[in-house]
Amino acid sequence: MKENLAQVLKSHSPAATGSFNILDLDMAFSILDAAESLQSPVIIGIASRHFHGIRAPLLVPSLLKAIESASISTVLHLDHAAPDQMDMIKQALDLGFSSIMIDGSFLPLAENIEISRKVVELCHSYDASVEGEIGGIAGEEGVADPDQDDPEEIPYTDPDEALAFVTATNVDALAIAVGTAHGIYKREPHINFNVIKQIALLTDIPLVMHGASGVSDSAMQLAVQSGIRKINYFSGLLQTAMDEIRNYDIKSNDYLGFKQSISEQWRKLIVEQMKLFAS
Repeated sequence: MKENLAQVLKSHSPAATGSFNILDLDMAFSILDAAESLQSPVIIGIASRHFHGIRAPLLVPSLLKAIESASISTVLHLDHAAPDQMDMIKQALDLGFSSIMIDGSFLPLAENIEISRKVVELCHSYDASVEGEIGGIAGEEGVADPDQDDPEEIPYTDPDEALAFVTATNVDALAIAVGTAHGIYKREPHINFNVIKQIALLTDIPLVMHGASGVSDSAMQLAVQSGIRKINYFSGLLQTAMDEIRNYDIKSNDYLGFKQSISEQWRKLIVEQMKLFAS
């Protein structure tokens, strides 16, 4: 069943809900199958950078049928929409997305507040939820490149600015910079759990951690204990698929079996992550 982000995160607290981006229906079915096996809510995301490439307007109607027939609460989320993508945001809402992330984190605070407030007003008129972001998260979202350079410095979100942003915008969830980055890590990231705790105490709304692929189990658990309620996981799914492709018998013409083997690996990985997020 389809629900918005605020409903799911509130009902699942104090556990964190997994948010998994997709590139096709096979990924979506793997996510739904994993979530149903655990009877746990889940968030299916489509990144703005992939929206047109995967032909979202054609894919989403089938995806919504699968979501509405599922036995668990599911959010359909547009991830990392930029301030200049208001047309995409409106199109996503008209298609039936129940959650939008507006990423104005690279803007000055006042401008980030202004665009985020506009998106909140629009989305709430559709009964859709909004995730904002303050304190840019390093790395290139949606690209699992193991050879990308580590960011030289990852700034942490300022708790006072987070409070000002939440108060002024009325967002339903807030993505914060706590030391993680998009993509594949070359080394274990240093997560600032005190920043999570401070912002959680000040804002009293669900906090979001992006860049979870490669974060240790113990760090993930401590992040949830500190106040993280939504965890974005994507690069690990891409890496798993590519590993399966590289290891598959190239002499085989069993394309369906090949696809099913990838889906099974995805389901196993998603179940592992969802159990971790809930622990």
